[in-house]
Parts: sequence; C-alpha cells; structure tokens
Amino acid sequence: MNIQMQVCGLIILLLILYFYKRQDTVGLYTEALFRRALYTCMGCLVLDILSVILIVNQDRFPGLLVRAECKMYLVSLVGTGYAALVYACADVFSLTKMNGFVKRMGFAVAAVGVVIFLLPIHIYCEGRNVYTYGSACIATYIGAVTLILVTLFYTTKQGNGMNPGRSRAIRTWMVIWLVSAVIQLLNSQVLLVGFAGALGIFILFFELENPEANIDRKTGFFNARAFTDYVKYKYNSGEEVAGMLVSLDNAHSSDIRIEHMADIMSEVTELIRRIPETKKFKTDDREFSLVFDNTEQMERAYNMINSRFQREWLEEVENITPVSLQPYYVMVPSGRVADNADEMLGFLRYFRAHIIDNPESHVNVIDENSVAKKKERDAMLATIVTAMEEDRVEVFFQPIYSTHTKKFVSAEALVRIRREDGSMIPPGMFIPIAEETGLIVRLGERVFEKVCKFITEHAPEQYGVEYIEINLSVVQCEAKSLAKCYSDIMDRYKINPAFINLEITESASIVMRKTLLDNMKALINYGVSFSLDDFGNGQSNLNYIVDMPVHIVKFDRDMTQAYFVSEKARYVLQAATDMMQGLGLKVVAEGVETAEQLRELERLGIDYIQGYYFSKPIETNQYLDFLKVKNL
Repeated sequence: MNIQMQVCGLIILLLILYFYKRQDTVGLYTEALFRRALYTCMGCLVLDILSVILIVNQDRFPGLLVRAECKMYLVSLVGTGYAALVYACADVFSLTKMNGFVKRMGFAVAAVGVVIFLLPIHIYCEGRNVYTYGSACIATYIGAVTLILVTLFYTTKQGNGMNPGRSRAIRTWMVIWLVSAVIQLLNSQVLLVGFAGALGIFILFFELENPEANIDRKTGFFNARAFTDYVKYKYNSGEEVAGMLVSLDNAHSSDIRIEHMADIMSEVTELIRRIPETKKFKTDDREFSLVFDNTEQMERAYNMINSRFQREWLEEVENITPVSLQPYYVMVPSGRVADNADEMLGFLRYFRAHIIDNPESHVNVIDENSVAKKKERDAMLATIVTAMEEDRVEVFFQPIYSTHTKKFVSAEALVRIRREDGSMIPPGMFIPIAEETGLIVRLGERVFEKVCKFITEHAPEQYGVEYIEINLSVVQCEAKSLAKCYSDIMDRYKINPAFINLEITESASIVMRKTLLDNMKALINYGVSFSLDDFGNGQSNLNYIVDMPVHIVKFDRDMTQAYFVSEKARYVLQAATDMMQGLGLKVVAEGVETAEQLRELERLGIDYIQGYYFSKPIETNQYLDFLKVKNL
C-alpha cells in the first residue's frame, strides 16, 4: 500500500507530541491553537492512511463506508487548512475579534464539509496508484486552496504586525502545501498532501512552539521571551492579573565573591519555586517576574520573599561576614493601567530602570497614580524635543550686581521653554526630565550657542558686562566631548572665551571627577573661567573649593537667607567668605530680596549680588533695556 509518506508524517507528529507534552507550557492562546492544528493534522493523516487501506481492501467493506471515510479525509484536509489559518491570525486580530473570526470561518468550513459529503466521489485503485476523484475532490481542492491563499494573504498583508517567526513559518508551510498539492495532482502515486501538513507542524514546533525555547535552563522557570508573550496574551484577553518583579541587580555587597552570589541566587530560586499560585519567570540574570491571579496572592508572595531578606545571608559560610541584601520590587496590582500590552511592557521596563537607579526606594507600584506621572513625564519629554525642533528654547538673563563697581557686570543665563501658545514652562518641570533622559546635553549646547550668538549680536560689554554665567549639568560634565564641543561653538561665533563663565555644582565635582577635570583644564587653557554654583546646598565640602579650578563661588539662596535668621549661619557665611577671598576667589550671594539684605552683604564684603531685589530672570530685550538704564 502507498502509505509510506503518511506513516512518516504521523511518526513525526507523534514525536512532536511526545516532546511537547514533556515540558510545561506557558498557557498562551497560540499554544492552544498550535495543539488544535497538531491534533487536526494527526487526524488528517490517520484518515488518509485509513482511506488508502479501505480503498485497497474495498472488496471487504461496504462501498458506502469506503466513500464516507474518503470524504471524511477530504473534510479533514479543509479542517487542517482552517486550523492553519486560525493559528496564523493569532497576531492579526485582538482576542475578541479573533473569537468572532474563528466562529465565522468555522461556519464556512463546516458548510464546505457538508458540500463535500453531498457531492459524489469516485475511487481509483490499480497497484500503487490509489486516489479519489470527482466533484467532492474538486470542492476539497477549492476549499483547501482558498484557505491557503487567505492564510498567505493575511500573513503577507499583516506581516509587520505579526510575530516575524510565525509569519515566516506559516508562509513556508503554505508554500510547501501548495507545491505538494500540485505534485500530487500531476502524479497521483505520490501522496504528499498529508505529509506536507506534518512538515508544516514540524516547522511551527521548532520555529515557535517548542516549550523548551520558553524555559530558563538554570532555574526551570519560564524565560523573558515567555514572559513578554504571556503579558501580551493576558492583557489582550482582558484578564486582570497582578504581577511582581523581584530584582537583585544592585542588591549585593562588593565583599561577596561571584560564587557566593551564585549560592544566594540558588537559594532565592528555591524560595521563588515554593511560592504557590503563580507563573514564574526568570527575566534577567538576577531578576524574577511572577504573575498572579489577583493582588492578594501577590501580596502574600511579597511578604514571603521579603521576610527571608530580613535575615542575613551567607551565615553558614566560613570566613565570610554575613551580609544584608535588599531586593528591588516592581509591583502591578490587578487592574488595567495601560491601554494595551505593549504600553504595559513599556511601563515595566521604565519602572524597573527607575527603581534600580534610585536605591533609596525599594518598592515601586505601577498604579494609576504612577502611570499618570509617567505619562506626564513622557508628554513633557515630547514637549522638550518639539520645542528644540521648533526653536522655542529661549535664554533668560538674571543680572548680577558688583558691590565694588556698583554696576551690573554679569548675568546668569537660564534656559526657558515657551509653549506653542506663548506661555512659559517652569524650569522645574522640564530640567529634571531632561537630565534623567540625557536630553540636557543637547539642551545645554543649545543654550550655550544662544548665549554666544547673543554676545556676538549685542556686544553686552558696551553696557559694562564683563562675563556671562552658564550652568553645566552633572550629565554634561560626564561627557568627554564637552570641551571640544564648546570650544568649537565659541570659535564659530568668534567669542572671546574670557567672556564665558561655566557654573558647575558640587555633585558634578563628584561624579566622573576625572572627566570633569579634563574638560575644565582644556576650557581654562582656552580662556574660559569656572564657578562653583549652589555652595551651601546639600553636603557642602570645602575640599571642593580647594581641589576644583574655580575662581568664583556662589552661595546658595538658602544659605544666604539663613544668614539673616540664624546666628550660626552668620558665622559660617562670614568665615566662608573670608576663607574664599583669602584664596583669591570671588563670592556671589544668590537670593537677595531686600535693600537691607543688600546693605548687610555689602558690609560683609560679598563681591557680587544676585536676586529678585534687582531683577528676576528676564528676556534678552528686557535685559538689554535693563543694562541701558542701570549701567549707562
């Protein structure tokens, strides 16, 4: 009998089923569709083999039974095409639309099946040449080929929105099936159609549906790829689940050797393994993600994990001091806080990075409030980018008064962003976001260039201005290209570098210290001067003044105001001023708001005064008018 190809195909499918059943599956909708296609294809091959057996031995069976079984095989071919189409469209439609699509196509396939049973069929058997023909076969070919073409259409048209592997595997299967159908039509002794179906399932299994591909080898948990697919499935299905990410990325001591950290991770893995009522994923080297049916299950798991971390680790290891570790948690209570699965995954990535970058906070809850703040951040980030593209970034100047010359000899250049409606965005709303995202580098360069252009076009030295102060953020100070970039801008605008004073903060002098010093040295050699800004804000350290090549120190507004309300602050400010001036440094007091404060600071010997008593930050034209009135 000519059933070798069908038997081979059936053996392939049985092996696939064996390996598939050996491993847990994640529980995705596509897994259910794959199993449906697998069982349908197996049934098709069994019916194919049985039809050949009945045809060869038709003299032993009733003719009605033989023809009925042959028609059942033909219907199963159409059914296999239907299963392939449904599987292919898992990425094309939402789950709700998918269910409707499956029902409509199911009715259509059922109708084709009824037509096949109603139409006549004829049987031919001579030696190894065994086949059926007639109207029922023609209807089968039309139905199956239509399903194949529709499947190819969807996977081609919607290719960008589909899993690339699924789209590629399905198209390969459909092409193999079409080619095998043509070959079998031209040579009826080669029964390839059923075997081609088995090849398609084989391709799907190894390309997409092998459960082993979703397993983390070290822990036996599901991996990051499976986590992404599972989140998308749950979110798209409308199911409300809770989730928790547990990360030990930064939760280790430098005293712990790698092998001991491995021991800790092994114990944590076993702890996670014992947690009930959850899907467990290993999403990074030192990160686990758990998905629960509800928030209560998640909270119980959190308490279980956190209680272990209240105790020290490595207590049983000789010659090792036990250490305390604190993991980072990102928790998602049950409910829908995102519009779609991709947005939810984006929230997870953002909050994971945010919490690890902020070690003082160990738990971050993704709820409506935190998502709203994140969306506000994204909107502000887009506003900054658009404002830079549309040249709505402006420079305001706050005049600085010299107590010696009694004139306004300088100004601090401050960045402002104007909305499309003309209103201004407060710096506190956009500067932290620009610093967090690194956009502050481009923004700082834009401000620096605008200041250079202002100096070139308006020559403020004619009004008595000696220099302009420009702030540098910590992020800018970390850039090795800072000195060259700013030197190139000054060259382009032909600026006297002595007219530029760059302000750094104490935190900038700590982070990337060598890079900062290299940049400062290069710019000082070029002719630029530096100030230490916001002295007195935070953990001030006099060593900064000694170590950093600055020639101006600016007292923070809070320190200036404290001078007038605190006896201790008065002594500190006086001593600091004497020390700095003894080192040959100039001193600026920020935040001066009254004439009494001005007179007292002049008596103290402060070199420069800056504050709202003279002027708030003002636009370029207003600043020029201010200079004309006050200095001329």
